[in-house]
Amino acid sequence: MLTTARLTLKPQVQTDAPALLRILGDAEAMRFWNRPPITDMAVIEGLVEEQQAAMAAGLCRYWTLWEGGDAVGSIDLSLIENQSAELGFLVRRDRWGLGLASEACAAVVAHAFGALGLDRLAAGTNAGNAAARRVLEKTGFRLMEERPARLAGGALEPCAFYLRSR
Repeated sequence: MLTTARLTLKPQVQTDAPALLRILGDAEAMRFWNRPPITDMAVIEGLVEEQQAAMAAGLCRYWTLWEGGDAVGSIDLSLIENQSAELGFLVRRDRWGLGLASEACAAVVAHAFGALGLDRLAAGTNAGNAAARRVLEKTGFRLMEERPARLAGGALEPCAFYLRSR
């Protein structure tokens, strides 16, 4: 578990599925992601189950962001290997603009370079997602390149790729 001034980042558990449905099912919140909104609870439960297995194998770390007793987002380190990982995050739309994503990312970056002993973090976002780009830049990530990337469904979208070293 990680804590910040306003958030508790708890390792994701199966009972987080209903809260994650509210976030992952929001078309506006998901518009820049590489997958469409997920509106079926069974799909969310299966996703969380898969993520639990990946965490048990040491490939990923998933946290649910809690503001008091309210789940407001998700953040993860995935593809963990060779002292590197990829950072991803999503915050519930009604909590946008409050600095919660930056706060959570700073905590996860510190954990990655501290307790996990990682040397490098990568992150990618849709090039048009100015808010996510600001979060990455505020937490020390440097833009490495912008190029089209194929998203779920096959569409090519302009994407920005970032890197942060220890």
